Amino acid sequence: MPVLLLARGDKDARELLKRAIEARYGHRPPAFDTLRIDFNGRANTKIGPLSTWVPVELTTQFLLPNAMRWDFVAKPVGVPLRRGTESYDGKVLRSLRGTGKPDVISEQERVDSARRRLWAIAALLLTPLGDHFVELSTVDDLVFKAKNTQIDTDVEIHLKPNFWIDFVTVTCLNPDNNRVEQLKITAQQKLIEKDDLLLPEKITMLWNDKPSVELEPQEARNNPEIPMTVFTLNAGAATE
Repeated sequence: MPVLLLARGDKDARELLKRAIEARYGHRPPAFDTLRIDFNGRANTKIGPLSTWVPVELTTQFLLPNAMRWDFVAKPVGVPLRRGTESYDGKVLRSLRGTGKPDVISEQERVDSARRRLWAIAALLLTPLGDHFVELSTVDDLVFKAKNTQIDTDVEIHLKPNFWIDFVTVTCLNPDNNRVEQLKITAQQKLIEKDDLLLPEKITMLWNDKPSVELEPQEARNNPEIPMTVFTLNAGAATE
């Protein structure tokens, strides 16, 4: 069965996306409505005057195409654990550090940044790019843009000659330094299977080409039941 694309856009961009999906999934690509992935990895963080790599655990949850949440635990050697949550419910961005009540983020630039990062991560899955709310456009022979018209943001997808994803890029606010930079997310071609999902063995996030986070999927669940309260950070909200 051929890959069915509902996305609008020029013929060449649609063909690039179709070939990328077939290279990744064959002729039976999965559908993503909700998704949860647990990662282990490391993050480049500042401790005192120095930057160093520290172990990190990250759980990401998605209600595609408009909501996401990530919970992280950083484990620097010799200092207390650092915990945090950032969540976007499609309208409101919230942030929580440690325990207590989450902060509602009202700065439009930070909200836009969260939307752009959401769409960049979704691009790694490829199939969300083929939905009806997406507009595709060609940039180069192996590069195309995918605009999510529901959240008014786009991401640039760079493919290898064999049509595997090389990396995706988006320009947005870096929450670590509050500067507008290019976020690049690279995906290893080697895939691992988690809950019948094919995921890159390793994902690396770079700001202005400087590595920031390296992640390896540990567990994944496609289309679990995730209530909206998870993304609004309501007290006691959780998933199994």
